[in-house]
Parts: sequence; structure tokens; C-alpha cells
Amino acid sequence: MSPPDSPDGPELLAERSVLGVFIHPITLLTGFFGIGIMLTAVVYLLSSHQFTRANARNALNWHLSVFGVATVGIVLFVLGADDLTTTTGQTVSVSLLPEPLATVFALVGGVLLFLAGVGSLLTIVFSIAATFKAIFGSAWAYPFAPDLVTWLGTLELGDRLT
Repeated sequence: MSPPDSPDGPELLAERSVLGVFIHPITLLTGFFGIGIMLTAVVYLLSSHQFTRANARNALNWHLSVFGVATVGIVLFVLGADDLTTTTGQTVSVSLLPEPLATVFALVGGVLLFLAGVGSLLTIVFSIAATFKAIFGSAWAYPFAPDLVTWLGTLELGDRLT
């Protein structure tokens, strides 16, 4: 039973929404297949409930950050690769960059991939924490996640063309 001064039922849902609470585990479960970012973006764009939008925004900021680090890490690591092994076991040299630069790209890409792996593990912990915070009525911003949604929202087509 809830304390006498706390709202329950419809009054509680006026402040919070079910989707605002469950956006974090939904994004976590679908995030490993790449659907999570799109689903969270759709919820953020279409929801008119401030609590839902705030939680979707926080989840979207985190997942875009981890996805961005992983993508840049993969690109740098592949650009830095100088040898590939074919399915027949032969080694083929495919260096796209001069040697000192290729090594730096591979090292930076490897570090970013490691950080993306740590971010993936933290996603589980942060999603659980954000879900519990949402249950108790607050939209918890994931640590270390920059506000990419605001930054992306401030970019205009004219800014990118000039």
C-alpha cells in the first residue's frame, strides 16, 4: 500500500508514463540488433509526454554515443589493418595507408573498440539504473553520455552546406 501523501493510479500516470519507464529495458533488449536506436528515436520524436521524451532522450544519447564510438573504432581499425587472411588461409596485404599512419589508426581503432565493449557492458547496468530511476519518477541521464540529441537538433542543413 502506498503512503497517504503519494499519488497512485491515474494521478501517478499523469506525472509518469509506462513507456517512459520501460523505454530503457526495451532499448536494451532491442539495442543489440540495432533496432533500439531507431525505436528510441521514434518514441522521442512522436511522444508528447515530457517524462517519456526525457527518458527516451537520455537512452538515445547513451546508445548513439556507444554506437558512434564502435563505428569510428571499426572504421579506424579496418583502415589501419595491413594484412587480411582469406578463407583459404592466405595472407593478403591491403594497406590503404602508409605504415606509421596505419599502425596509429589500428591502435586508436582498437582502443575505441575496447571502449565500445566497455560501453556495451555499461549499457546493461545503466539501463537497469535508469529503469529504476524512472519507476521512482526521475529521468536519469546516463553518465558519460554527451547530449547528442540537442547537438543534432541544432544542426541545420545550411550549417552543414557552408
